[in-house]
Amino acid sequence: MKTVAIIQARLGSSRLPGKVLLPIGGEPMLARVIKRVGRASLIDEVMVATTNDPADHPIFEFCKKAGINCFQGNAFDVLDRYYQAAHLAEAEVIVRITADCPMIDPDEIDSVIQRFFDSGADFAANRLPPPYKRTSPIGMDTEVCSFAALERAWREADQAYQREHVMPYLYDQEGRFKVAVVDRQPDLGHLRFTVDTPADLQQANEIYAAFGNRDDFTLAELLAKNEKNPQWQQEVAQVQHKNLYETDKRAPDANHSGTIKGDDSPVCPLCRKSQAEILEEINSFGFKTTYYLCGNCGFVFQDSRKSQAADPEFYQETYRRIYQESPEPTKKDLYQQTMRARDQAAWLKSLGYQRFERILDIGASSGIFLETFREQFNAEVVGAEPGDAYRALAQAKNIQMFASFEELITLKPKRLDLVSLMHVLEHLEDPVAALRQIRLGLLAEGGLLLVEVPNYYCHDSYELAHLSCFTQHSLIQTLAQAGFELIAQRQHGKPRSKILPLYLTVLAKAASNAEAKEIAPERNVPFKRKLGMTKRKILSRLNPKEAWLPLEGEL
Repeated sequence: MKTVAIIQARLGSSRLPGKVLLPIGGEPMLARVIKRVGRASLIDEVMVATTNDPADHPIFEFCKKAGINCFQGNAFDVLDRYYQAAHLAEAEVIVRITADCPMIDPDEIDSVIQRFFDSGADFAANRLPPPYKRTSPIGMDTEVCSFAALERAWREADQAYQREHVMPYLYDQEGRFKVAVVDRQPDLGHLRFTVDTPADLQQANEIYAAFGNRDDFTLAELLAKNEKNPQWQQEVAQVQHKNLYETDKRAPDANHSGTIKGDDSPVCPLCRKSQAEILEEINSFGFKTTYYLCGNCGFVFQDSRKSQAADPEFYQETYRRIYQESPEPTKKDLYQQTMRARDQAAWLKSLGYQRFERILDIGASSGIFLETFREQFNAEVVGAEPGDAYRALAQAKNIQMFASFEELITLKPKRLDLVSLMHVLEHLEDPVAALRQIRLGLLAEGGLLLVEVPNYYCHDSYELAHLSCFTQHSLIQTLAQAGFELIAQRQHGKPRSKILPLYLTVLAKAASNAEAKEIAPERNVPFKRKLGMTKRKILSRLNPKEAWLPLEGEL
């Protein structure tokens, strides 16, 4: 099968303009990349795909002079550019490489191509975005797909990020294509050998200088030199790698059959469509907080690209401080945690569950939930909690704790019988991806997932830290997209209310068919919200004592 490596290149980088033709060790970076890619033994042809923008014509001239085939295509619809280039080259297998990787390793490229052939996959790569964990250094990124898969993506992909980043349509929905991921040991995902910024460029020149400006060094040689030169990684430690959903804001309104929006419409975390409109704008703890309603599926969410609550550092101390005026737990908080833990344990027992071997609580706070479950179910327990003060309290209860479940999952722990997320899912940037990662990386066969979230049709819900607002319908759809099927569900108010359905609790297990299902849209969401909040107001006035239970009490 004819295997063609297509290197995408343009001069209009927003962080380092003109970078692909800037010199590294005395030669243009693109020349370095072409030579290194050309050394991969499983590649039949190397070509460059640039844009038809006159500003990128120097790339075409460079390739012409170097004797390299160069296709000029759409500036922003890079998927179309790849498809047209692959069609022109009569490629049967396409290898995607970016022109900002002057240290890319030929053997690494070959390993991904070989995995593609051996696995019979439609798509193979040595890295995928979160929730998957990168194990190859940044700058070694290689993606491989069949022409048939690329053609289907070219026909069907209709989201801006899918068009600009070329291959997300091949892997962003489980079950759509057969995907193979090449992981490596030891894990080298923390290393950076690419060029996006001036600091990266400086590092690249230092690396080439260390090799006498030759470009035939291997990854093993690079790693050995890197160990002897710790300043290389220090120089680029602060560089932030772009995420999957970042797109070029310079893109016009339509790039492919009129289906791509070049505006700032956020991507829905549930259905992945960019059809959202502003639903509510509030002020939460001094921060402007905007909620969107997805016009495709009816999900209510914040734009994680702009929300303060999507910052990974937000939950270290800021969250507890602004919500409770202290990073330490309050008496009210400890009482609520205790009552909730007792209620959840009682509910599980009412469903017939009396024993769990191993339990993980994500967002474990002070460990009260796990302490209760350890006693009630005679279980080994472990927790994940980003707040330092809360995590220390849990550790004092002899509970093994991690700063995040991503940290836990990298250790490939013993599989769990129960994973719980009590009022956590609404805080996550990508709830579907997080649940999928739990299913694939943490749960034992037959393991259970316990989730509780605020009920959008009764709870206030609008808070800075709530990136998503769940209804019973959207919660079930989220579980289905992540490959879970429902065992039991309830709407209740414990421990805050006897009569108001403030919370949604679900118990689920891995579905026998874990492929992502077609999402059933929810209609009239704003009306249902208004109706539910009106009922809450009426019940609160008619029966205030049962509507709102004390925030604190004797334990």
